[in-house]
Amino acid sequence: MEIEELERQILEIVTLKHNETGGNNGNGFGDFDHILKMSIEDRNSFINRMVDEKKIAIRMGPNARMIMLPKN
Repeated sequence: MEIEELERQILEIVTLKHNETGGNNGNGFGDFDHILKMSIEDRNSFINRMVDEKKIAIRMGPNARMIMLPKN
């Protein structure tokens, strides 16, 4: 699968959670394993690259780091 398609699918999941919770909750890193099918290291690198490109954001939730849409 192409990188653009993987990013689109991740953004779709993050946007759905954002819309369901009003932006108050995010996704865990494991929420994308069924799409990315990568090692944990590669998955984290992929997600961190999307963060660096400001496509998604990582925030500290009450129990774990959460992946969310960036705040405007």
